[in-house]
Amino acid sequence: MLKKLNEVLSRNIKENIGTYFTVTLFFAIGISVGAFTVKALDVNQKQELVTYLNKFFQILNNQTINKNAIFYQSIKSNFQTIFFIWLLGVTVIGIPFILVITSFRGFIVGFTITFLIQGIGWKGFILTLAAVLPQNIIFIPCLLIISATSLCFSIQAFRIKVRKKIVVSIRSNIFSYTTTILIMFGVMILGSLIEAYLSPYILQSLSSYMTIQ
Repeated sequence: MLKKLNEVLSRNIKENIGTYFTVTLFFAIGISVGAFTVKALDVNQKQELVTYLNKFFQILNNQTINKNAIFYQSIKSNFQTIFFIWLLGVTVIGIPFILVITSFRGFIVGFTITFLIQGIGWKGFILTLAAVLPQNIIFIPCLLIISATSLCFSIQAFRIKVRKKIVVSIRSNIFSYTTTILIMFGVMILGSLIEAYLSPYILQSLSSYMTIQ
């Protein structure tokens, strides 16, 4: 099954390489904007963020983390994002909004990683490797595939509407489109498991060393 899924994804990427390039480009733009936003913060704003992060580690070192709550919140957040992308995909006017959502997710990643590394140095680098990258190694590819799939579907729907004739069954396309989205969401649940049960464990293990003096 995994082999078949890999073949389908590989063929889909090859057939829609331009769409995947566009989605990846907008995600990269989001990362860049997030990074530049951190650099644009003044000293006081950066210090406030570092102070907040320091308090977070102090609390983390003394309290038990509700991992189940983190897991459900992660699933909820990802589901909301994916649902909006799916919904935008079935509309002709959804294309720019899909790209905006993709860019915003890139912005969050770029801002977080840049702040951690620039704000607390080598500790931020360790924190990025331990608590940010593990789940995002799964989240990011899935998000890009979902966004590209939605763009492809929306573009196809637009072409059908312009030509005013149904080349293929819309119902069949929607089923295939929705199935792909659901499969990717299923993969993202693995990322949520990492975010909820592995990353907090690593964070708690490192919290006493991460406190900024």
